[in-house]
Amino acid sequence: MKHTLRGRPRLGLELDVIIEAVRRHGKVLRAATELGCSDAYIHQRFKEAGLTLQVVLESKTKGTR
Repeated sequence: MKHTLRGRPRLGLELDVIIEAVRRHGKVLRAATELGCSDAYIHQRFKEAGLTLQVVLESKTKGTR
């Protein structure tokens, strides 16, 4: 029996690329539009990395001071 691939292939976006896009836009939905993925994908990647949106956005403001 031959197996077929099902579903959408992985996007393979690097976490640092996602974080930079979210920091640049300040919103997950705008970053998702830029990256060509869903906002749920970004939230899932943050969850896998142990990050929250609040932590990602706060680290931006702390780093610029």
